Amino acid sequence: MKNVRDHDRDSDHANDNGDYANDNGEHEKPGGKQVASAAGGALTSLAALQTALANVNTAAIIGRSGLPMLLFKSREDSGTWGFGQRRTIPEEGSRWAVNPLTFKYGAICFNGNKVVDECLVSVSQPKPMITEMPDTGFPWTEEWAVNLKCISGTDAGVEVVFKANTDGGIKAIVLMVDLVRDRLNSGQHDDKIAPIVLLEKDSYPHPKYGKVWFPVLNNVDWMSLNGPAPTPAPEPPPVEQPRRRRVA
Repeated sequence: MKNVRDHDRDSDHANDNGDYANDNGEHEKPGGKQVASAAGGALTSLAALQTALANVNTAAIIGRSGLPMLLFKSREDSGTWGFGQRRTIPEEGSRWAVNPLTFKYGAICFNGNKVVDECLVSVSQPKPMITEMPDTGFPWTEEWAVNLKCISGTDAGVEVVFKANTDGGIKAIVLMVDLVRDRLNSGQHDDKIAPIVLLEKDSYPHPKYGKVWFPVLNNVDWMSLNGPAPTPAPEPPPVEQPRRRRVA
């Protein structure tokens, strides 16, 4: 297992101070020199814009969901799940729906416990290569992510993003990708392609560190992307019919 520390926050600080172009040039009749100059200037501006946008690292921003982080701490109390800045422990046995539209992969680098940079994109896009990441002075490591929503218990309605950069965490997410892909390929899903999982854990013996705990997303059911099926209304109790009196 990689000895990489998990990170606790997914902060997003954006600052938009864009400049706006101002066109105060004089215009001549069609076919004049000014029209040709304007057309050439527009093409030049578009080329410059294309070059500028190509160098913008949007993956570092898009990868941030703004949702509370769901983390698995393998070294705490024999492995514990927790979400949010207060490290709320999910209710045992609660069910969580995995959103298959939010699978992401990429890379992240740390300076101790602090995130230096992160690059996450949808799995529908080419996977970012660690060898192509910018030099930050700190090593990059593989990272995967997916969003989940609690659908039962005291945490019902809570939405989180599970990010993993350890072998066990990455495997848990990749197994979800495999499950969804196999279900789609089977054609027998009745539009229920969102896995419902229990947040569990398992362990294996390590020759140096002893028992090592890792997260498990235990698939117990499926549901539609539109949410769980509504609970059927209970049938009304039968109406007791009045008894007829016997006539002598």
